[in-house]
Amino acid sequence: MGMVDPEFRGAGQKEGLKIWRIEKMAVAKIPEKDYGYFFMGDSYIVLHTRSSGNSFVWNIHFWLGKETSQDEAGVAAYKTTELDDHLGGSPTQHREVQESESKLFSSYFKQIIYQKGGIASGFRHVERNKHDPKLSKVKGKRNVRVIPVDMTWDSFNNGDVFILELNPKIYVWYGSKANRQEKLKGGQYAKMARDDMHSGKAHIVYLEEGETLPEDITKALGSPPKTFKNSPEEDETFSRKNVSNTKLYHVTDESGALVVTEKAVCPLTQDLLDSNDCYIIDQSSAGIYVWKGKSATQQEKVRAMKNAEGFIKAKQYPKGTKITAVNDGGEPTAFKYIFKNWRDKNASKVGEVKSPRGNIAKIDYKKFDATTLHKKSTCDFEADPSLAAAHGMPDDGTGAVKIWRIEDFEMVELEASLYGQFFGGDSYVILYTYKVRGREQYIIFFWQGQESSQDEKASSAIHAQKLDDSMGGAPVQVRVVQNKEPRHFQMIFKGKMIIHLGGKASGFKNRQEQDKAEATARLYQVRGTNELNTKAIEVPARASSLNSNDVFILKMPNETYLWCGKGGSGDERELAKAVAKTLAGRASDYTMVPEGQEPTAVWSALGGKAAYANTKAFESEAPDFPPRLFQCSNAAGNFKVEEINEFTQEDMVQDDVMLLDAYHTVFVWIGSGANEVEKKEAIKIAQEYILSDPSGRDVDATSLIKIQEGNEPLHFTGHFHAWNPNYFKELPNLDDMKAQAKKENEKIAIAIPKKDDGEDFNSLPKYPLEKLQAQELPDGVDSSKKEYYLSAADFEKVFKMKFEAYVKLPAWKRTNLRKGNKLF
Repeated sequence: MGMVDPEFRGAGQKEGLKIWRIEKMAVAKIPEKDYGYFFMGDSYIVLHTRSSGNSFVWNIHFWLGKETSQDEAGVAAYKTTELDDHLGGSPTQHREVQESESKLFSSYFKQIIYQKGGIASGFRHVERNKHDPKLSKVKGKRNVRVIPVDMTWDSFNNGDVFILELNPKIYVWYGSKANRQEKLKGGQYAKMARDDMHSGKAHIVYLEEGETLPEDITKALGSPPKTFKNSPEEDETFSRKNVSNTKLYHVTDESGALVVTEKAVCPLTQDLLDSNDCYIIDQSSAGIYVWKGKSATQQEKVRAMKNAEGFIKAKQYPKGTKITAVNDGGEPTAFKYIFKNWRDKNASKVGEVKSPRGNIAKIDYKKFDATTLHKKSTCDFEADPSLAAAHGMPDDGTGAVKIWRIEDFEMVELEASLYGQFFGGDSYVILYTYKVRGREQYIIFFWQGQESSQDEKASSAIHAQKLDDSMGGAPVQVRVVQNKEPRHFQMIFKGKMIIHLGGKASGFKNRQEQDKAEATARLYQVRGTNELNTKAIEVPARASSLNSNDVFILKMPNETYLWCGKGGSGDERELAKAVAKTLAGRASDYTMVPEGQEPTAVWSALGGKAAYANTKAFESEAPDFPPRLFQCSNAAGNFKVEEINEFTQEDMVQDDVMLLDAYHTVFVWIGSGANEVEKKEAIKIAQEYILSDPSGRDVDATSLIKIQEGNEPLHFTGHFHAWNPNYFKELPNLDDMKAQAKKENEKIAIAIPKKDDGEDFNSLPKYPLEKLQAQELPDGVDSSKKEYYLSAADFEKVFKMKFEAYVKLPAWKRTNLRKGNKLF
């Protein structure tokens, strides 16, 4: 392996996201504050690193804007391969095309926001507080894409949501046929745009198709049409039917020309893949996979992605067809599902990680067991920094901790005895101090509960920044979301992390002594195998919350029980004992209760006996294929399906049908907002899904279970960690968002722009046209109004009108004139 680009050094050695942009044919890191913004004229490389057991899983995406050059796209592809090699050839590669991004790629961002221009046209970074009029379309029910469109009524339609930014107002306009989910996402984006791009100094106003429009909109866009066109048919999701026609091809370009040979059609078997070769698995417009054998030549591996692009052109597939390159031995779950009865070859023993091919900063992954990581000291990390890099552990978790909770938007310090206990309705700021070679280092975590208000979450981020500033910028800041805690964060609490229901806003007090006075029981679900991943999450105190696959702690006013499910591991039981002691408040005041031997007091505390998840599936080892969640729709008469990666309850979309595929059982979950066709034909949808499975699954041998939102059975919710039965009832609706925006507008003072009567034009300094068209502007020139710096004579020569006539034009016309004269 040759030298790696200096920009890639250290990449992929800890969990998280890293993004580079191709600038002048070289890679350049972009700041984290700009993650999610993509210039349409550029190409990017995105690396996602995720911890899995004792190792890392890497996904590398190269993203191509619609207006990027072929040269930049080529550099992005080449550099992606270079990064892949640097990480030992283990990552999965993906080609992403603007507006056709994969769900995996989209899941990394709250919103994907496209920006016009690119590095070649002088756009070096995302410009905040630049308030040119702007119109954007919001697309997506889960992962949102924000697409800039022309400032004209012709860009609108009745099925979508649009964001019109006319400083100091941000308008959320939605068509009469826009779906509920996109309306909510439009409101969320408007709030983000206000806080991020307008520094919080803008008002958000909601408008529905047909409403009387404010004067500033008609001035900017002119009078609206009497009727709006229908939304164009989206092709961003694919037909599941394409997947059932999966084919395997052997691809080579040894002769200088691309030679494609069909080898097999589905159902495909694993033995068709020869480690000496490279293959293409063709699923039509659903996407194609490139499989690279371990013993294939280096040239074949390097050319694999290029050959895949040639294959797409030869097949005349859409330009945005997804390409995913996987390595022999590192196949993702979705790839394995294509083959009948896939079995991993040379699977690692429990607690042992195979060393990836290649040299990754001399990190030795062999024979490392994460369950022993808690025995490592900071001295071990100092002696072997690669250990810390490989496992995302800056130290042994024994540093000093100080924790504050956000109360009334201020930080209130917690008692040390409560460290490790969090409330899901609150947000916290944690200062962690440790030493490396005698020098103090700092990490500021801001932990945000799932039920914490948006204002509290924002406040936690603000206070984390203030604390950072007060320490001279020395700390590292880490945003932590409930149930997504990194293992170093969990290790700080030594397997005793507890997440309680409620919080300050809901009347709960985070004081241990309050529990003693409570007459009600509290139930905690414990999951984990070591101090790096164990935590207890409070669930509703009723029998139906139990699960034979886990260990639970039942906390009562005068007694604490440790309930051990038949399928719970010994590790979980031992770790749960420490949590039970913490909750009991005394050294050993708890009673162990094996499943099936419960005393009457347990059932009484849980409201009586009731059915719970105690089927064989929850007592046995995990199947070869983990459960998968899909978002489905057949609204256009064509069944469409998209997989949701690393799913949680929050990924369930109420406007659609969801499929939870547990392989031998397929659950059909019908959201309250699903259309009538989907409701009536839900089972048919599931049957079609199974019949079109490329692995050739037997539909008659697969259980199909249809369930309605709000009536989920135990063997469905058991596939989700800490399922909340009230989650959907508590989701915000559009009326709530409108009311919240109105309330916030009253607190935000905005500057009403004065009417432009030419006064600024006459008082500003003047420059030649060519200086105002240059990338580097003269000092003091406002880039949002370059035309104001022309002399009166030059202005009339360039715009064919006097300035007085120009300022009376609608904003969209002025914008188009500026673009036409290279003054935008």
